[in-house]
Amino acid sequence: MNVWIEQIPAKGEIFSLTCAILWAISVMFFRRAGESIPAFTLNFFKNAIVLLLFLPTAYFLGHLSLPELSAKGWFILSSSGVIGICLADFLFFKALNLLGAGRNAIVGCSYSLFTMFFAFLLLGERPGLYHFIGASLVILGIVMASVRARGGLIGSRSQLLKGMVYGLLAMAFTAYGIILAKPLMDGGEASVPVVQVALVRLFAGLIGSLLFLAVIGRVGTTLSSLRRNFPWVPFLAASLVGGYLAMFIWLAGYKYADGATAGVLNQTSTLFTVGLAAIFLKERLTVAKCLGTLAAFGGVAVIFLLA
Repeated sequence: MNVWIEQIPAKGEIFSLTCAILWAISVMFFRRAGESIPAFTLNFFKNAIVLLLFLPTAYFLGHLSLPELSAKGWFILSSSGVIGICLADFLFFKALNLLGAGRNAIVGCSYSLFTMFFAFLLLGERPGLYHFIGASLVILGIVMASVRARGGLIGSRSQLLKGMVYGLLAMAFTAYGIILAKPLMDGGEASVPVVQVALVRLFAGLIGSLLFLAVIGRVGTTLSSLRRNFPWVPFLAASLVGGYLAMFIWLAGYKYADGATAGVLNQTSTLFTVGLAAIFLKERLTVAKCLGTLAAFGGVAVIFLLA
């Protein structure tokens, strides 16, 4: 299998682009599933399904074991999962329901900005001029995407604003969770394999989701939803395609391509999501949304390619 993969030309680029397409497709399914069940229910079951799929895969890859970490390392990695998977994904699904897939994808470009900010704050990585140029383009794209078209899917200005806040918070928590775990993967305390990092983060995210449901008193309601018109088809398709397959192909992309190229190709998911949302979800494709998409994607490209 590995020999066959090694013979594929431009395999890193192919994997990264495939990941972007798969994620865009999964967003369509998550959007459909989110029409029938609340965001916290969707997030809990998504985490459970992806973890169940991930366990046998980790076993076959030889990484189904606990990483050797100190108590501090375990706390950091677990916190990364709770923040980056439990909280961030919950907010992502809230934003997806309020903004629609297209606008939410444009807001998702802010992930690069938050990654840059937390890398500076926590890791001491100083941004260059091109970072600020790219950040300005991303912000411009998000502002343009916030223009509400008449007859669009967004019901009100307050709904749009709330969705934007949820989306930005989701990207901030996602970036913070990744930056927290980065030193553990780079050999800070002990170089932990990426598969083990993903496994621990998924488990922590699932436990965090369960505790969240317990706090808001929705454990019983969430479990009983399985018996009441649960959107099994879009939910399972989204979890398999976006939560599981896209994750491994994303890792393969970063393994075989340089980080800048993989990062830009991954971010093409914004373009695919906006296009697929217009076709399959009938979301209105306005001039402002198109220009916002190009500006945000251009900003991400500047940040990655000039790094």
